[in-house]
Amino acid sequence: MEEIAPGIFLVPGENKSLFPFCACLYLKGRNLRVLIDAGMGNTRMDACLHEGIDALILTHCHFDHQSTIGHVRGISVWCHDVEAPYLEDRDAYIRETGIFRSGIDIDRFFKRHPFPDLRVDKRLADGERIDLGGLTLQVVHAPGHTPGHCAFYFPEANFLFSADVALNTFGPFYGNDFGDIEDFIASIRKLKALGASTVATSHSGPFRDRLEERFSQYEDIIYRRDELILEYLSGNQTLAGFLGKHVVYKYYPKPRDVTMWMELVQVEKHLQRLIEKGRVRKEGDLYIKT
Repeated sequence: MEEIAPGIFLVPGENKSLFPFCACLYLKGRNLRVLIDAGMGNTRMDACLHEGIDALILTHCHFDHQSTIGHVRGISVWCHDVEAPYLEDRDAYIRETGIFRSGIDIDRFFKRHPFPDLRVDKRLADGERIDLGGLTLQVVHAPGHTPGHCAFYFPEANFLFSADVALNTFGPFYGNDFGDIEDFIASIRKLKALGASTVATSHSGPFRDRLEERFSQYEDIIYRRDELILEYLSGNQTLAGFLGKHVVYKYYPKPRDVTMWMELVQVEKHLQRLIEKGRVRKEGDLYIKT
């Protein structure tokens, strides 16, 4: 654990906090001990359990944020109200992420990424403040990655845990059907406006310098993707024509078929965004640069 501020500890995930793991946050107040996310790996989870956990907060429903959740039993689970159905109901998760329409083998997918058997005990709301005892946890609803994705701000330390607003070169991820580019842009700006002096994310950091610039650069990745997609449209293109073209990602981590499909979902969202901005039009199955 890395102590960020009194009572706030960053727990790096295995595999350098990259999928199927993530960095988590352990909070030790006088009255309540809270773990944010459960995807750090078995050994590091054991260290948190040794310190004691009264509640588990899940920032959102993706597997890498709960890959070690099997070690946490009998503990109250909290998340944002909008996210709860995707954590409790496998059918809702399959439908709203778009896995069903992807053609991916669902049984194989969930064999690799088991769906959790859990019930959400407390539903959080944007702006809600929770006194842990000498430490205040403020909920910051930051959708776009998922509908109920949350970050957490700690005013005593001017510290922000931005979860999967990850400030890395991998860039914003909205490769599920319920992801939303415009919401993601708004969330990046909302988190930047908090003016935190230290920011840690689920997959990078902590950062203590050039924070406004880091948020702006992260947002700019979205606009660079717009322009790259427009370049691909020089000869007109169908959506299927973008499959496997590395428009968003330079390489496809395993499982490759899932990563390629998630890239295609993101391309689809960009094309719709560009249509709304009048930069692309659609004729039948063809997308044409205007």
